Amino acid sequence: MRCLPERRLPMAIEYIDGIRLYRTLTAGIRRVVSREEYLNKINVFPVPDSDTGTNMAFTLTTIEEKIASRVQSNIEDMSAVVADAALDGARGNSGAILAQFLVGFAEGIRGHLQIDTRQFARAVQTAKAFAYEALVSPREGTILTVLKEWANSVHHLAQRVNDFAEILATALDRARQALEDTPKQLEVLAQAGVVDAGARGFVDLLEGIQDYIERGVLLAASEPRIRDQEQKGAEPEGEYRYCTECLILGNAINRPELQAHLNELGNSIVIAGTKTKAKVHLHTNDPARAFDTCRAYGTVTGEKVDDMHQQQADAHDARHSIALVVDSTSDLPEEYIDRYRIHQVPVRLSFGDKHYVDKVTLTIDEFWSELRTNPHHPKTSQPTPGDFRRQYQFLATHYDSALSIHLPQKLSGTYQSAQTASASLPEFPIGLVDANTLSVGIGLVVLEAARAIESGASFDETMTRIQRAVKNTHIYVLLDTLEYAVRGGRVPRSKQKITSWLGLYVILTVSPEGALVPAGTLWGRRHRVKRLFRFVRDKIPAGKQVQVGIVHADCRHDGEALQELFAREMGQERTFLSTIGPALGVHAGPGALGVAFHIREDES
Repeated sequence: MRCLPERRLPMAIEYIDGIRLYRTLTAGIRRVVSREEYLNKINVFPVPDSDTGTNMAFTLTTIEEKIASRVQSNIEDMSAVVADAALDGARGNSGAILAQFLVGFAEGIRGHLQIDTRQFARAVQTAKAFAYEALVSPREGTILTVLKEWANSVHHLAQRVNDFAEILATALDRARQALEDTPKQLEVLAQAGVVDAGARGFVDLLEGIQDYIERGVLLAASEPRIRDQEQKGAEPEGEYRYCTECLILGNAINRPELQAHLNELGNSIVIAGTKTKAKVHLHTNDPARAFDTCRAYGTVTGEKVDDMHQQQADAHDARHSIALVVDSTSDLPEEYIDRYRIHQVPVRLSFGDKHYVDKVTLTIDEFWSELRTNPHHPKTSQPTPGDFRRQYQFLATHYDSALSIHLPQKLSGTYQSAQTASASLPEFPIGLVDANTLSVGIGLVVLEAARAIESGASFDETMTRIQRAVKNTHIYVLLDTLEYAVRGGRVPRSKQKITSWLGLYVILTVSPEGALVPAGTLWGRRHRVKRLFRFVRDKIPAGKQVQVGIVHADCRHDGEALQELFAREMGQERTFLSTIGPALGVHAGPGALGVAFHIREDES
């Protein structure tokens, strides 16, 4: 049996109220957050995507932020606030399980202003049961096992001890032993030489609470050194690519029935919550179908999809020290996204009350079909600071720094969201860039950044090249109609009538100040591809080498013809073709064509 150091216990604690719950939980949360990187490095189950620390940290910091202004002395009210915040912030498998544990705890102390040790023991037994019920296929050797052993120890001790300090100290020892035993229960942990990351995070939470009880301060956690073979983790497990999550708000959510339906779509299913609010987590290859399944049970919000294949590549095959982040408005071809390992934070869009995650739960082709046929004009919304923060937190454990390139501030609040998120990670250098262009223009700036990183350029050198690319990148978008800009409120109906009557087709660009402005017009639609080509070609300085990106709005034939014209003059290797995505497409409408070019100052 493992020998434990003698512990000096504080004065007896005979009850817990809402304020004590808040203080101790906050101490535990900060302990886990300090261990984020270590938890990511030992994450090999259920898939080695190295994000358990990030997900637990995000879940717990969301709880801390949401409850800080809602502290209650009544423990029933305080625990309800904690549970609600946990459901809102839950991320990942372990985060969802922990959220359900807290929901169960809140259920277990209903009707109490404060609780003694026996009431606490009954509440954690309820919490344990809730946590197990949240999973379709519970696995021992995970956070569940440590939760169970800790809860059982608390229950056993509470029958004869009425001091929280003694009970929590002794139960913590049992949780530590259960943690050490997890490799005996899961072979993948034994092969990697690690304990379960989610279980380790739960023990960290308990240790933070215990430090606060014994010393009244939050002690920094030491991180064990990870052997090289542990850092490599395990081989990717399972055939599912996307970690998919959402929140359901309903009146009578049938969680067992929902579990059965989702079980047909993937694995690692966790459904945490109540009959009126449920957090759903699963691994699947069809996030759109998963969200549609959830919509049958209520209103779906907070859709989140992570590419676990990309996360595994970042964790186990990091080629460079600088991560490259972009929102999904860059309209780069998928081959470039994959080749340069570019991390996309998706914008969201909705047709009426149906919500989508750009290029994840709604493909480009599906978007154009919806735009033509759906009576509701779509609305787009920028990624939230939370979306960026979660992405940055994950990258911070695998890269030394990040560069984040986004839409102009005058056109979107995306840059502000990224800026807010970056401020929450002061120790992780993040270079924010206002691309001062849109669509494939952003794509060209991102490509210049990717090539700089691939060449081994430093953070500062890469930033210099990006800033030069922003200055030397220009975009022109020819609209086939102003109808969609009118529907979106960007253009008055009167202007559409005038241009239609005159047979004028508007060409838009982005001004040096970052505003979307007219750059010219074409009179009539005939030969529009050739005339747009000449219009843009005349904007390119003589004798300069350029990279050209062409985008089309569901008019591939015209896009290919336009690319061919540029390829004849500049070479096929200096052009590429892509499709306009929702961010520009909701206003440009079908039939639009766009051309962006980047003047390469380093080439004659």
